[in-house]
Amino acid sequence: MKARGLIVLLIIALGAGAAYWYLQGGAGSTDATTEYTSKHGDSVTVNAPKAGDRISSPLTVSGVVPGPWSFEANFPVEIVDADHNKVAEGYATVKGDWMTTEPIAFSATVPFKAPVTDDGFVVIRKANPSGDQATDDSVEVPIKFGPG
Repeated sequence: MKARGLIVLLIIALGAGAAYWYLQGGAGSTDATTEYTSKHGDSVTVNAPKAGDRISSPLTVSGVVPGPWSFEANFPVEIVDADHNKVAEGYATVKGDWMTTEPIAFSATVPFKAPVTDDGFVVIRKANPSGDQATDDSVEVPIKFGPG
């Protein structure tokens, strides 16, 4: 009887660990990640694109943000050129409970037309429904435009 209880606990623990791994972007993800620190000190992990990647449309952006970065499970993702002119904007969606305070996996697909500049940035922005500039936060991933 004790062995059966131990087996049940082990199965529950393994299931919880697998669910956490999946929600953090682990499923199918074998690439290394890059961690960025926002201007307010928050940690944002970016799986794709990598710094310096040559991107083409549509761009898939994925990683892990602090839970409070989303509002109603979304937050903006922008592509800007070297002069920070907006090329395109889309919205990332978090995977799981958006009301969490814990880090949460996200993904976005953003179609765009390449600008004249070769260099640019993917800007991952904290949702800011109030519009208060004091609470704006973001990280920038340097990229290059054009097929890799």
